[in-house]
Amino acid sequence: MATVDMTDANYKEMIANNHLVIVDSWAEWCAPCRRSTPVFVEMSDKMATDDLVFAKLDTQNNQDAASTFKILSLPTFLIFKDGDLVNRWTGADIGRLRKEISLIKDL
Repeated sequence: MATVDMTDANYKEMIANNHLVIVDSWAEWCAPCRRSTPVFVEMSDKMATDDLVFAKLDTQNNQDAASTFKILSLPTFLIFKDGDLVNRWTGADIGRLRKEISLIKDL
């Protein structure tokens, strides 16, 4: 399954209606985001299911959602379980990204 776009219009519903959602908060101008995005997409292709959604939030074009999540630095990754934020981290640390995504299968 591919990544899905999280927007101001759908973020509340997406989080409320899915068991696990991992969000990649990014912007086009963000150089570190360009390093982490291919890994995020690769992990999505391998791991996404009906119960595990990989979402990309373009913070530049979806400022309401970015404000709600208090995104101050990019990239910021968020993990929601049953509507609750259970983990968040900032930075394009590829090793951490792989580790955190592999751990969410255990949530």
